[in-house]
Amino acid sequence: MFDVSTMKGQDYKTLSRNKSFKPIPLELNVSVEIKNKIKKDVSKNVVALIPGTERKDEVIIYSAHWDHFGIGKAIEGDSIYNGAVDNASGTAGLLALAEAFKKSKATKRSLVFIALTGEEQGLLGSAYYAEFPIFTPKKTVANINIDALDSPGKMKDLTITGYGQSEMDEYAKEAALKQNRYIIPDPEAEKRYFFRSDHFNFAKIGIPALYASRSYEGFDKSIEEIKAYNDNYRINLYHQPSDEYDPQTTVLSGVQLDLQLFFNVGLKLANEDTFPKWYDGSEFKAARK
Repeated sequence: MFDVSTMKGQDYKTLSRNKSFKPIPLELNVSVEIKNKIKKDVSKNVVALIPGTERKDEVIIYSAHWDHFGIGKAIEGDSIYNGAVDNASGTAGLLALAEAFKKSKATKRSLVFIALTGEEQGLLGSAYYAEFPIFTPKKTVANINIDALDSPGKMKDLTITGYGQSEMDEYAKEAALKQNRYIIPDPEAEKRYFFRSDHFNFAKIGIPALYASRSYEGFDKSIEEIKAYNDNYRINLYHQPSDEYDPQTTVLSGVQLDLQLFFNVGLKLANEDTFPKWYDGSEFKAARK
């Protein structure tokens, strides 16, 4: 046990890491005052619809957030936060999917494409949609969310964030196998990415959601090379002005492969009669009922 009388002048932060450490009264008073400036803005979700031919009231929702940070604190003289990967890439992917479906044979169910606002401010756009849904949640078949559609090339893996929640895993697996790919759960689940993108708010109102991307192994790049690529993005680009489109590092063939997979999943859902189910044990299952 610690002797309080012997702790004067010691590093409390270091001591507190000891498993036997107990809270110690410091006999100090602290006053804190916080002054906030509040600025109110209005922003919009943008919604497009391709009606189905038979069951127009049943919809599959593709989503991607269009917002980023705009102009902020300058880093190395650059204050424009472009958000090329996060999430101009996803927004471009959303438009590409809408165009592909529009040019394809009409589907039985309707297809909805939502560019959501305020994701970077706390998933505000999707939270608003969940509170005031345009399409009946019980008639909404599934959500396919696209956030940070980036790739160093064609990838062998499809990493599912929130793996084990719903039958959307099986839809993704079937589409991945047709591309000679495999699916894996998020290897960094402790970072709670499932709760940090817009699909979460769809899940909260009972809509099975798929949030998937590549993370682990490339067809032409090793696991080590992919890790280095991912580490560089997180350290040097993520939520920084340096998140700019770089044709030297972004290999569009990998992006195209992912979009084709998302298209195939949506196409299957849009022509089926059944609804994907939440697995037993998922905290979102009750909301669907």
